[in-house]
Amino acid sequence: MLSQKIINKILETGFYFDDEFDFEKNKIVLTQESREWFRDNLGLKYLNSAFVDFYSFCSGGCGPNDNADCLYGLEEICEDYKQSFHADDYPNITDRYLQISSIEGEGSYFYDKKTDAVYDVDWGDMDDFMAGRLKPIFTSFYDFLEWYYSEED
Repeated sequence: MLSQKIINKILETGFYFDDEFDFEKNKIVLTQESREWFRDNLGLKYLNSAFVDFYSFCSGGCGPNDNADCLYGLEEICEDYKQSFHADDYPNITDRYLQISSIEGEGSYFYDKKTDAVYDVDWGDMDDFMAGRLKPIFTSFYDFLEWYYSEED
């Protein structure tokens, strides 16, 4: 479940919630069927994760500091999962990783479906990343969100 701090950030930045959001109790309800959608459409194994919680209710976008690497929305993540930009060079990339930001800044954020880690990968680092030689910038998607939506530079 997302923390109150992240819920407040989501509300402040205009991200949407589905019909199951209870504003009076300030709780988010996510059904098992909704969680299973992530398994069936993105190959996620861990359905009780901050990644599933976040992308069930949020549309992606940029953080408060106009980060150059705006997060993909769920539709863009699904499109890349089905037809990855990197598939020619790394045909199995989506077995483990989901690209969660654009490549326009000569690099992207990648979510590790196996470990919940997030990587910041530059173009020149793709070989090291795929070989497991690149360290994640965050070991959990939750920690990544805390940083990404913080007011600090």
